[in-house]
Amino acid sequence: MPAAPKVATAPKNGRPVVGKADRADRADRADRADRADGADRRYAEAPEPAQERSEHGEQTGQAERNGTQRNGSQSPDRSGTDATVTAPGAATGRPGRYRAGNRPDGDGRGRAGRAGRSAQHRAARAARQRAARNRAVERRAMFATLAGSAGFAVLLVLVVIQWAPLAGLDRSVATWWTTVVTPGSGLADFFVVVQAISQPWVLRAAAVVVAAFVIRAGHRRLGLWLIGAVAVGTLLEWFLKALVARPRPPVARPVSEPLGYSFPSGHALMSALVAVALVIVALRLRVRTRGKVAAIVAAGGTILLVGLDRVALSVHYVSDVLAAWILAPALLGATVLAFGLGRPRDPAGEHEPERPRRRVAVVLNPSKIDDATDFRNQVERTAQRGGWEPPEWFETTVDDPGHAMSKAALAAQVDLVIAAGGDGTVRVVCSELAGSDVPVGIVPVGTGNLLVRNLGLPLDLQEAIEVSFTGSDRRLDLVRVEGDSLEADRFAVMAGLGLDAAVVGEAPAKLKRRVGWAAYAVSIARNLSFPALRVDIAVDDDPPVRRWVRTVLIGNVGTLHGGLELLPEAEPDDGMLDVVAVAPRRLTEWPHVAWRVIRRSKEQDERLHTWRGRRVVVTAAEDCPRQLDGDVIDAGRELRCEIEPGVLLIRMPQTERRT
Repeated sequence: MPAAPKVATAPKNGRPVVGKADRADRADRADRADRADGADRRYAEAPEPAQERSEHGEQTGQAERNGTQRNGSQSPDRSGTDATVTAPGAATGRPGRYRAGNRPDGDGRGRAGRAGRSAQHRAARAARQRAARNRAVERRAMFATLAGSAGFAVLLVLVVIQWAPLAGLDRSVATWWTTVVTPGSGLADFFVVVQAISQPWVLRAAAVVVAAFVIRAGHRRLGLWLIGAVAVGTLLEWFLKALVARPRPPVARPVSEPLGYSFPSGHALMSALVAVALVIVALRLRVRTRGKVAAIVAAGGTILLVGLDRVALSVHYVSDVLAAWILAPALLGATVLAFGLGRPRDPAGEHEPERPRRRVAVVLNPSKIDDATDFRNQVERTAQRGGWEPPEWFETTVDDPGHAMSKAALAAQVDLVIAAGGDGTVRVVCSELAGSDVPVGIVPVGTGNLLVRNLGLPLDLQEAIEVSFTGSDRRLDLVRVEGDSLEADRFAVMAGLGLDAAVVGEAPAKLKRRVGWAAYAVSIARNLSFPALRVDIAVDDDPPVRRWVRTVLIGNVGTLHGGLELLPEAEPDDGMLDVVAVAPRRLTEWPHVAWRVIRRSKEQDERLHTWRGRRVVVTAAEDCPRQLDGDVIDAGRELRCEIEPGVLLIRMPQTERRT
């Protein structure tokens, strides 16, 4: 009887018995199971966190475990490999808080061990890739040097001995062009203009200017190489012309009469040298594919046009131009090797792959950036100068202002998240990073930028990028907010109910893009007659206070647009909320209220009244407009706010106090 086929069986432990050929797959599954067991033990056996950070982490971790037990599910996947990230604590229905900086020490199989090994593997892989690229650069440079030198040496010998075929070709081409390009013709005028533009001194000056910008951008070796290549090419051109002393083609009626010798062509050599060098600079600076293609096409066209110009004007032989074209890559290859462009900046870096570079993610609102490519280049250059890995980019959408993007950035286990957008983008990123101990850098490109103005952060784009990478960390408060038809959320600046939200919602979008926050003045004028609302305001455990108001603002900071300090006592790190009720009874009382705000009056009455506390509940008698940090949310009757002290790290200029 034929043997029965072997079938995998399932023993009590649930793992199938496989044949010899599947031994590698079984080992792989066993390894994954061990890692999963280690992750489970991380939740079951985690030691107590440090005292200064234990309270928040313990509450969050307990909520997660309780939610997991109630739902009968396993521990959430914390590998960070999926772009769609589920926030910790999702099972409890409460906002997730990532504790990237508060991971317990384990036996090497928990999340901290995996994160460390993963970072080391990434660093080692990146080091190997850099080493491979460097070796490729050196091989190409060596080939260009040897091939170009050999080709130029052969051509030089043929010119010196006046090899008949080459000399005949030179004379025939020069003679033919004298019949095509005649003095006073339009073609002659065109080539004369090309000659003037491609003067060697013009090209040398352009190369020096580009080199200065490259050095200023942090690529010192690359900029010095560009200057060195042009200098060596200039000296070698002068030496060869004096050595060969070849006269220029004899022309009866010359269009142009330059001085000096003919071999090799200075215009052709310098144009080829500078054009190819600029292409190399573009490639080294990681310009986008379209930019690389454009640079290569422009360089090739320039080299061909200048070479044609020298022959068409009969000021050089064809061999003069060919010699320049062959000599240029030899010079470039030799200088690349001499300046060490194929060597790493820090030779010791290749031998220490276990020291990973810091990682950064950028959550970008593309609708706020005029030139996204230039912005990305600025961020990437700054990151490279500071020794960071290339940034990971997450763009917001109309449907998601940044929630999933911020969670994905945290899942990637980055060391810094940069929020590039308006107040809305900044609010969402700060909300998602609350409690993570991952600092947030802010690049303000919105209309109001209220948090940036209140914190004294730079409004200039490049300065803001620099501060994000090089600044110090400051711990700030956030405000947890809930309400009717409003899921639990957070804000960093202010929440408003009534007139304030109506003004924000009705500001013309086009005008905001043109004149910035001044566009709100138009909306204020339209809404000065906004009807009064009856509200109940409860602060901490005090009984509610009933008032008729135009608007109620709950602030973590106190400065509005134009530098108006509506809440002068508000500080973003004092652990307190500041509340103001603005209630002028008539239109004519608005100037009096505005004057009190301008002079920072501490007078309290029904027209302007403030409170301070840790918890605030504002309840209106009817639905009214509401906003969070300048984002209009659904109309409703209630805002329940509670301060969350010190849950956010913000990058500040180095002059600010550190955490």
